[in-house]
Amino acid sequence: MTKAKKTKFSIDERISNSKFDFCKNLKWFLVAPLAIILVGVILLCTIGFNLGIDFTGGSNMTIFVDKEGTYSSQKYDVEKDLGVIENKINDVLKEHGLVVSTIQKTTMSDDILPITNGDAVMIKFQNDNSLTSAEITEINEQIRLELLVEFGFVPEGTTDVSELDNAGLVKNNDITTASASSELMMKSFIALLVAVVLILIYVAFRFEITSGLAAILALFHDLLVTASIMLIFRVQINVAFIAALITILGYSINNTIIIFDRMRERMKEVKNMGLKIDNNKIANESVKGTMMRSILTMVTTFIMIFMITVIGVADIREFAFPIMIGILAGFYSSVFMTPGLWAIAYRPSKRKKSSNKPSKKVNEGVVVEVEKPADAE
Repeated sequence: MTKAKKTKFSIDERISNSKFDFCKNLKWFLVAPLAIILVGVILLCTIGFNLGIDFTGGSNMTIFVDKEGTYSSQKYDVEKDLGVIENKINDVLKEHGLVVSTIQKTTMSDDILPITNGDAVMIKFQNDNSLTSAEITEINEQIRLELLVEFGFVPEGTTDVSELDNAGLVKNNDITTASASSELMMKSFIALLVAVVLILIYVAFRFEITSGLAAILALFHDLLVTASIMLIFRVQINVAFIAALITILGYSINNTIIIFDRMRERMKEVKNMGLKIDNNKIANESVKGTMMRSILTMVTTFIMIFMITVIGVADIREFAFPIMIGILAGFYSSVFMTPGLWAIAYRPSKRKKSSNKPSKKVNEGVVVEVEKPADAE
């Protein structure tokens, strides 16, 4: 006896024909997210977010790394010696009570020197916000001098580098003050809130208010889970995190809308056929019908973001890592939570039915016509 040949649709068919009930198991799907969010809330109340200089105030500098020993008595290769370079920078910063927040490879070009694309590192560190801007600038200038000495660009004991040709080898860049950081944080949260409200309006207009509320609950799940993971792993939070959260909202609502679209199609079919099918059945059929599309979209997007997170520079990782978490959270909420929430809350609008038309019921997939008695009126 030969086995039936599997077609490329066999996985779709298995999912569609499975008897797994997404709505009935909603309470179990809520356990893991609630546990993660609870841990996140506890950490938020005790130690808070690991805020970066975008939200706390800080400075960044660019330091040329002399690979050939042309300008320095020391030679370093950024690719091989990044850890050593970071330790040397921290040795200087710790004298001022500071520490490197992020370090990444970059390039450096300076008109003072015959350098076109020299290797360099860009560092960020938090300021002492108890100091004035003038005091912070003075400390940063002192740090610049000490770094020039530490990396062998000027002899030890040098106190003034203003007239030296190699003064551009360590450059002071931007300084973010605490007041500017507070304003940035407020604007970031306003942008996030506006995005959520606009999504609610869009979903409610395109579908109905029940779908909109279910989608918003799922989006809050995505944001809270992502923020909790960032808290648990102490990942530094900068403005890129807010941009990542807004990106997560767009990705998650897209997957949810696909499922809602299928629900709307099924509701129209039911209405046109005069059938009565409960919410759970419609939700389950819609999820199973779009499951492979949801999985493939999630996997392909996740792989790309994962690669960016692994091989990207620090600033890119700050953006990519929360998106990677948000993709998983968005897939989970769209497939395992949103349909169940919709099934609980949705109530079809009551309309008058003609007394002369026979009503139909669906019981376990069998359509049965029930004639109304003549005196039913």
